[in-house]
Amino acid sequence: MIRFADFDLDPAALRICRDDAVLDASPQTVEVLAFLIENRERTVGRSELLDRFWPRSGTGGDAALNTCIRRIRSLLGDDADTPRFVQTRPRSGYRFIGTIDADDPEAGLERPTAGGRRPIAAGAVLTAIAIGGAVWAQGAMFPTRHRIAIEPVKGLCEYVLFPHFNAGLRESFIAETSRRLPANYSVAANGQKADLHARVSVRQTQQRTTVVVTLAEDGSDRVLWSGQFAAPTDMQDYVPLQGRLARSMATDLARAVGTAS
Repeated sequence: MIRFADFDLDPAALRICRDDAVLDASPQTVEVLAFLIENRERTVGRSELLDRFWPRSGTGGDAALNTCIRRIRSLLGDDADTPRFVQTRPRSGYRFIGTIDADDPEAGLERPTAGGRRPIAAGAVLTAIAIGGAVWAQGAMFPTRHRIAIEPVKGLCEYVLFPHFNAGLRESFIAETSRRLPANYSVAANGQKADLHARVSVRQTQQRTTVVVTLAEDGSDRVLWSGQFAAPTDMQDYVPLQGRLARSMATDLARAVGTAS
């Protein structure tokens, strides 16, 4: 837990509270804030944030980053002109300038290594079909506690229908997975070492969206579980599709790891 002012930020659960009340913040907003806090000894460049959190957003990444920083400031009641927490360094980036509680046992969180991987949306219309299933290898044994890094979503089509679909799907998947995992599992936050990696790929046409989720061991890349989910593409509003696919994905993933525990 990271404590500053009257805020408590839980990097593992991607949740932030103020005076014990949970704030309405998206997982990606909390991730970016946690990353700034973990790297508070320096200014974090815009390019670094874009590469880490919006690697496939193209020109839309700048707008997404600006929106995220505004949400962080709104969440903290911060002011860009007279900041208490997030300071803008013109033509450089952002730096967290708040004071972390001295007695916070996680104040010295492990920093991410360079190049390290990170462990970021109907009823009847949505016909999510779990084509894949649990394919846990026989006899797989794990440590007592496990962290799952949900990697950035990859698109497998030559063209993009919705530029921000994959980022939104990942954000919803993180939120849904965090709520459904068994007690001995958690979603890895920025800089945390993960023993499992969830990789997500999307194929999308105007008629159908198909998502494949693969859970693999860190290091060996041994596949422990894989699931495939499909639903009609709604060309008018893809946000409900993101949310419903994420719920199906998270439900099956949680069920798979729960069975293997």
